[in-house]
This record gives sequence, structure tokens and C-alpha cells, in this order.
Amino acid sequence: MPVQLRMAAAMVVALLIVGGAVAAQELQDPPSTGVFFGTVTDASGKPLAAVKVVARPILEGPSIVTTTRTDGTYELKDVPQGVYVLEFSMPGQPPAFKNNGLVALAGSRQQVDVRLPVGSDSTSTAAAAADDRAEVRVRLETPLGNIDLAIDTGRAPITAANFLKYVDGGFYDGGRFHRATRPDNYTPAPPNRPPMEIIQGGINPDRRAQAFPPIPLERTSVTGLKHVIGVVSMARGAPDTATSDFFILLDNQPSLDVGGKRFDDEQGAAAFGRVVAGLDVVRKIQQQPVQGQNLTPPVPILKASRIR
Repeated sequence: MPVQLRMAAAMVVALLIVGGAVAAQELQDPPSTGVFFGTVTDASGKPLAAVKVVARPILEGPSIVTTTRTDGTYELKDVPQGVYVLEFSMPGQPPAFKNNGLVALAGSRQQVDVRLPVGSDSTSTAAAAADDRAEVRVRLETPLGNIDLAIDTGRAPITAANFLKYVDGGFYDGGRFHRATRPDNYTPAPPNRPPMEIIQGGINPDRRAQAFPPIPLERTSVTGLKHVIGVVSMARGAPDTATSDFFILLDNQPSLDVGGKRFDDEQGAAAFGRVVAGLDVVRKIQQQPVQGQNLTPPVPILKASRIR
């Protein structure tokens, strides 16, 4: 074979190899979006076609829209990472069901099946369903017992969505309760900073570099939530700096509501949920050994997950 032909053949082979490598790399690149899918039925379990399904981002970004097929199934593809409300509605009727605080992660596929009320009482039944989903239950598992939280996605949607994003991403698995305040280790400075009893927890320290950006402060004057015993709230420095640390109150703290002076800016903290089971576990954690206000050793969060 002439030299020129051999060189041309070699170049073709090289291009094929490079092209194949690029194609293989493209095939192996992980997806950057998630998928929501499921089936919509009526109260009897019959599939509902032509139901409009909308994924609305809680913070910002475009909505993703589709409709159910004849067998009642739907699929919302290419959903950017974020936290969403899924809204289901039928032609000629107002939205009949909302599912709050769903997190889309890169490469995730999440199934959300919905049963919609159909008939003359659909509006009132739908409202009840929406109210039921306004709180998302989360369980924190610790060596001292479980703590069940009701996360208020209805009144504190931004803060709740942020917390659920860390829960669904597994950030609190391997996390820890690292701080406790109580009468023997907290020096009050009344009237602005009265005695305070809390425990504070955070994500797995090994995942701090993956933390999400800070969120806007949802003030208690907007949410209507108050800092009372059992309430869960976000730790912060300046306004709009909260990320993943949270605290649970063991006394009433109006000083943490808007207008209270525990923060010099008087903007308070962002309450976003409450303890519904395991307040005794919170007290056990608070009474563990401390150095200053640091729990020594910290109490591990073995796992954090949704329970309904």
C-alpha cells in the first residue's frame, strides 16, 4: 500500500477512536436534572387522563408542565435541581391537590402517585388534602431515640424547602447535635437576651463543602410562627445567611421573633417546624456532657428521612 494511503487510513482510524471516546464520555456524563413521575387516579383507583401536572419551584425558576396519559401516568422530565410543589388539576376545576417540598436532585427519579377527589365535594376534599400535605414529617434518628418533626411547608415554604433539600440529599446522615444551652452553661443578659434552652444540630461535617447557598430569612411576622417550646428554627448570623444548622427550643423565646432583641437587627430567626414526637429525647440530648455550650462528645444524627 502506498505511503499516502497508509497515512490516510491511520488518520481515519485515529479519528474513529477519538470520536468513539468522545461519544463514550458523553454517554457517561451524569445527568444534571431529575424526574418526577407517577399515576393519578380517582377515589376508586380509576386512572385519570388529561390531568394537568405542574412542578412549580418554591424559590425561583421556570415551572415544568405535562398532562397525564390515558392510563393516568405522567412524567416530568428535565426538572432542574431544586425544591418544588407538584400541583394536579383537572380541566374546568381549580387545582385539586398540592404536594409540597419535593426535591429534585441530579439523576434522581421520584415517584409521586396521587388520588384526586372527583365529584360535587371535590373542592372541599381537595382543600383537606392540600392542608394535610402542608406539613412534611421528618424523623431524626439518634442513639438516644428518635425525634419526629412536622416541617411547615405551607407557612414557611423557603426555609422548609431548604431543610428538606438537605434531608433528601442525605446531608444530615452522619450529622450531629453539637450545642446545648441550659441554666448551668448559659449566661443571660436580660432583658434582650433572657435565659435560653435549646439544642443545635447540623449536617455531616464531611459534606460541608457541598452545602447549598444561604437562603432568605423568612420572618415570623410573615409566617405567623412563634418561637415556643418544641419549635424548630434555623441558626443564623446576619439576615439571609442561614444554611443547614437548626435548633430546637426547650423554652418559650419571644426574643427570637421579629421585634425581639436577641439579634441586634431585631429580625428574629426563621421558625419552620415543630417536634411532634420525641421531645423527651431532645431533653436527653440537652442534658449530655458539655464543655461550655459544646456537647462533648456531640450526639450523632444517625439518619434523617421523611416518614410520610
